[in-house]
Amino acid sequence: MNISLARQQYLMTKENNVGDLDQNAHAVKIAMQQLMDAMNILSTAISVDEKEKNVEIALSRIYLLQKCLDFEAGGELALNLFRVYEHVRKEVTDFIFSQNHDKEKDLKNAIAYISLIHDAWCEITPNA
Repeated sequence: MNISLARQQYLMTKENNVGDLDQNAHAVKIAMQQLMDAMNILSTAISVDEKEKNVEIALSRIYLLQKCLDFEAGGELALNLFRVYEHVRKEVTDFIFSQNHDKEKDLKNAIAYISLIHDAWCEITPNA
């Protein structure tokens, strides 16, 4: 992900929509953190209840992140983020429905993707 491109897109959008942008940026930041937390817990969860709870949190946060994307203003960056979120959603569902232990590695990779996006988001929206 090109952080300078993301920053440029964010600043252009902010100039046009100053109102709730910082509040929305904060909500996205929280959703990403909750997604990472849920996926980390999911990767080590033993009980069915704990797994179900964290799958629900992870999938709802992925949906929220996808719905927050502005494809008109964000262009290719928004499309690429959508694809990453969709990949992460697939890894979460594959992890739950698979008995294959290699899926834990795939889930950890998906967590790393979200972590990179989260770090970049925190860098371009420091006041949110």
